[in-house]
Amino acid sequence: RVALANPQIEFTFFLNDNETVKLQKTDLEHRITDLLGKKGAGELLELNETTDILAISGFVGSPEYAKRIRGDQFLFVNGRFIKEPYFNHAIQTAFEGLIPADFFPYYVIFFEMDPSKIDVNVHPTKTEVKFEDSKSIYSILRSVVKKSLGSYTLTPQLDDNQIFNFTPSSLPENEVISKY
Repeated sequence: RVALANPQIEFTFFLNDNETVKLQKTDLEHRITDLLGKKGAGELLELNETTDILAISGFVGSPEYAKRIRGDQFLFVNGRFIKEPYFNHAIQTAFEGLIPADFFPYYVIFFEMDPSKIDVNVHPTKTEVKFEDSKSIYSILRSVVKKSLGSYTLTPQLDDNQIFNFTPSSLPENEVISKY
């Protein structure tokens, strides 16, 4: 969680005095693949939206990389990891129709917002947060994820020039072109 929230920092993890993981300074996309694995080209779909309520950034995994188990789902608010089932539901519903109902997408999503609009003192571990306007955030988050998924190409694209690039001279002589 700390490594995901801080890709600009190098991390080295030791177990029994043996270095087990070394993470170089990088950007968020590379930090995610360093920690969660490389599953294929184009697997990470970027989120980037700013509203009056909050700014959302990060990545969701493309639909074909959804899993039957939860686990690789990370939400952060102002750099702090949070657990928020309500927002997890917003993300899950954005994937409806793209993944089976018993599968879960993976994501690393950051909210930046006015600290006065949240209460981090809800739970001793500080992972549960109370939001002043959670319904609006839910709606915005769902829309941002859907927008990102919408930009992801699920079917091959055809080149418009291949379909519509013809001239009357390329048609047979006896062919009539309707005006309607």
